[in-house]
Amino acid sequence: MDSLLHLITNFFELVMNAFGKIKRFSRRFAKKSSQILTLAIIHYDGRGLQSVLKEFSLEVNTADVLIARNITQDELKLVKKLLKKSVVFFDKNGVLIFKHGNIANFVSNFDVQKLRALEKHGTKVIVTLDKKVAWMISQMFPFYCVVPGEPFQETVITAPIPLTRNSDGFYFSKIAYRNQVTIIDLNIEILKDFKVN
Repeated sequence: MDSLLHLITNFFELVMNAFGKIKRFSRRFAKKSSQILTLAIIHYDGRGLQSVLKEFSLEVNTADVLIARNITQDELKLVKKLLKKSVVFFDKNGVLIFKHGNIANFVSNFDVQKLRALEKHGTKVIVTLDKKVAWMISQMFPFYCVVPGEPFQETVITAPIPLTRNSDGFYFSKIAYRNQVTIIDLNIEILKDFKVN
């Protein structure tokens, strides 16, 4: 009886994994609206980046923006082909080690002049390491803000209050319990409603 239950459980796990892979693979060929920005947050504990990228290759390859922590200078060589995307990578101490593209930018503190300049240059996503700073930025500027976490730490995305489900300014919050990649589709067209002319 136990072996039959185990066999049925394994079968359903295989079916669910297959459906998940089909769904992720279909993203690659689906027509994507220019209003939607796909964000991939790599939750990584500092060991085995190559296996994480291999396991979640579809998610990483279909994303417009990649954000990760715990990346070393040596590991940047592993991800060279991904560096053509908008990328924001931090080391284990939270120090920015690589940034590429205009869609996403790193801001360490609340600096009005810098944020206005980023708004004029078309930045849609601000990455910061402080949850309070992220919330303040999203309430005063038309940006999604990301506070990336590693496994067993909270990852947060903030947005202007009218865009959030609970009207609290927090668009997404998650604690990852292993190395993984989280994919989030952000509607960037709606941010135009929050721009100050």
